[in-house]
Amino acid sequence: MNFERALTLLKGEEPLQIIQQPPPNITINEGSTLQITCEASSYPPPEYQWFKDDEELLLQQESMLSISCVNSEDSGVYVCQVSKKKIGSNENFWLSSDPVKVCVLSKEPLKFIRQNSEQKHTLSVSSNLQHTKPLQTEDLQNNIIESLPKLSDKIVIKKQPRSPGKIAQGSSLSLRCVATASYPVKYQWYQNGQELDGETSQKLSIIELYPDSDTGERKFQYFCEVFNDYYKTFSKTVTVELAETDDETIYVAEDKIAFLIANDVYEAYDPDLVTPAIDVVDLSKLLKSMDFKVIAFRNLSLSEMKRAFAAFCGLIKVNSYVVFFFAGHGFECFRQTYLQPIDCTENFVLEESMCCEYILQQIQEAKPALILLLIDACRKPPPEPWDEPVEIFKAPMKNNTVYGYATTFLNGAYETDEQNSYFVKYLKKYINHDKSIQDIILRVQRDFEEERSTRNIQHPVIQSSLSVPRKLRDELRNPEDILPHWAYHERNSTNNVLLNSEQLKCSFIIEIADHMDVYLNGVDITLSIHLNEDANLGIFYRSEINLVLNTPELEILSTEGVHLKNVQLNLGKRNLILKKKFLECKKYKVLN
Repeated sequence: MNFERALTLLKGEEPLQIIQQPPPNITINEGSTLQITCEASSYPPPEYQWFKDDEELLLQQESMLSISCVNSEDSGVYVCQVSKKKIGSNENFWLSSDPVKVCVLSKEPLKFIRQNSEQKHTLSVSSNLQHTKPLQTEDLQNNIIESLPKLSDKIVIKKQPRSPGKIAQGSSLSLRCVATASYPVKYQWYQNGQELDGETSQKLSIIELYPDSDTGERKFQYFCEVFNDYYKTFSKTVTVELAETDDETIYVAEDKIAFLIANDVYEAYDPDLVTPAIDVVDLSKLLKSMDFKVIAFRNLSLSEMKRAFAAFCGLIKVNSYVVFFFAGHGFECFRQTYLQPIDCTENFVLEESMCCEYILQQIQEAKPALILLLIDACRKPPPEPWDEPVEIFKAPMKNNTVYGYATTFLNGAYETDEQNSYFVKYLKKYINHDKSIQDIILRVQRDFEEERSTRNIQHPVIQSSLSVPRKLRDELRNPEDILPHWAYHERNSTNNVLLNSEQLKCSFIIEIADHMDVYLNGVDITLSIHLNEDANLGIFYRSEINLVLNTPELEILSTEGVHLKNVQLNLGKRNLILKKKFLECKKYKVLN
């Protein structure tokens, strides 16, 4: 046992807290020494790291930042990050100090050009005139030009932003800063010392404010920089704190998008799976009813799964709600779940499968507000352990992720004699309820306990890092009914043969729709034919429409259907697989 650990056991760990915050504003003359102090307490002792304009200052790792002979380039926003290591683990706790706005006054004369004059005159004013009083930081505060001679050109903030104090999560925030000067001024707002892109007007408006998605921090600091070609100054810093979450908190999704795969016809496995196709259809319709954009595929190979998923990730917006659902064969290896494409072998090869942790890793890069991964597949290990190195994907759950597994680790997932799997049978009862994600999965788990067939062999699992009770029914910020363009455009042309209806002696209707109304990589073609009494049946035989005369009333039914050549799926070229299903062909005798 090392000395520090032993001392911790005797003394006990102390929480990390900042006991002395740095001042909000510092104005200093060029050539002087800048010193900023931030004191923290904890045990083990805290470590310090200073930042300027969000860039790490490698040599500033003490409680006091010290920079000698400052110049104008040292102006900016400084923040100190203090951290404490947790004994016995690699986990660190850290806090950030209040931001410090530092303005360095240049020794160079400030030059002004008088406008609205036929002849331009240049006025030079030195900022270090010998007869002026030496500059004092405490006397200057926010406005860097208080120490300059009283010129009418200085920037004066007439209206400072005012803090609303503590507000509910999801509330809107509006702050205002109004300044006047002889020359036009510009505005730039900051949050926690970082520049807010696009916030360059007098008014800062945030539609919904939530805790930081990375840290969970509920306290934010805002200030406004006002400047022109000659001066700049800063508003007061206001602190806004979000209240604890409760049942009244309103959450809004920037977008809602779902990606569903049903793999049921495998080359290496027999018999085919029964329920995945209907499972995806049922869930797709429920998700669409909650304003989700649904992208669904059936029977994808590994390359198709990767290309389709990559295209899907390109559609995810920041702060959106994302649902991923997979129904098919799968397995578990090295605590990672693998989803099998239809062209896999029966040997449980990792390279032939798609890893769930990889899927989460890629979705996280888009920074969504919610990720729901629903996996309806077995989680049994391969029959023989792998000796080769395995890639372990770094897939942080953060505070936005929920896993819903159909079964526990090392166990199988089963189909019912009904149209849905056991998992989807109960999931679709609750998924569109106005309940949190965790509550929905909990209700599914309770229903499984009442299912005699699976009570002892299959138990759904929820794994969640979600820090707030988001719901799939949360409102969409800008409701749109726009499906991804790549699903419908730039398809390869196909050869169409138009048969003369006079030659056929019939009338027919062809209906084309997405496969089972949801799948984007297939279409259902429905052909209804009404034959005249003198129709030429030989044409239908040659067209591979096999007709059988069933009854004396000349009712004709299809046995094999319309044979269409499949087109290989290639998402890069927007091709579609044509699925065939011949529903009805009847011949009617006209009665006098």
